[in-house]
Amino acid sequence: MGDIREAQADGQQKPLHILIAGAGIGGLSAAIALRQQGHQVDIFEQSRLSQETGAAIHLASNCNGLLRRMGLMAEQIGGVECTDVIEYLPHNGQVKYHIPAKKMGEKLWAHPWHLVHRAHLHTALREMAIDPNGKGPAAKLHLASRVQRLDAANATVVLTDGTEFLGDVVIGADGVHSKARASIPGGNLEAFDSGKSAFRFLIPTETLMNDPKTAALIKLSTLTLWIGEDRRVIMYPCMDNTMMNFVLIHPSAESQADAGDEGMFPSLYMNIRHVC
Repeated sequence: MGDIREAQADGQQKPLHILIAGAGIGGLSAAIALRQQGHQVDIFEQSRLSQETGAAIHLASNCNGLLRRMGLMAEQIGGVECTDVIEYLPHNGQVKYHIPAKKMGEKLWAHPWHLVHRAHLHTALREMAIDPNGKGPAAKLHLASRVQRLDAANATVVLTDGTEFLGDVVIGADGVHSKARASIPGGNLEAFDSGKSAFRFLIPTETLMNDPKTAALIKLSTLTLWIGEDRRVIMYPCMDNTMMNFVLIHPSAESQADAGDEGMFPSLYMNIRHVC
């Protein structure tokens, strides 16, 4: 992230007051980068961040490079370096391809590709953003603070309780149902169903390796895929290889759930939505 400090009349630059809507992975990462440049950052999050859930997430090389530049090392929070990618044919289980991410010690990318538990990454980013001992002024995190309206032109955030905050710059990082999006030209877009849904879950690696039906398929530090015409299974480790993360993508019509059903399994069912 480039330096965005405001030039003063005497030619010096002063820090800006940045308002960020959303304390997810994107919002917290932006807050860390900005505080490390010396800016004052306020983050507004509608939840209380008291029950972090979720499964694993990829940190590809470029993303990992940015995190490392800010001081976050994925291997220190249980991140597993991905060393191989294997795809199996869905109809007979034969290997379609096997791509080593590292060949004879060669370095394919500038930074490693890590597989990390999403909640562990989120917690680490949160601590880095608000840590008073970190580089630059600690960001201020406002929990249970739902953004009602955001005025990009005037750098203003208004919460649902009527509280108004004025800054120099506002950043929208409030997800697919963003309140911030509508404040920019062309931002009046609604999320739409992609037609695909996913079940996500974690299983202890030891459990899978002790079962003769699955033991041969479990390879540490490896991204494994089974890809069909309209569905796929994705499996990879996290938490220092002690847990295997699964993502089962399928047509949404096959797992449509009413509000009651989805409420029973909030950590398993995810309807995939897009905004273009």
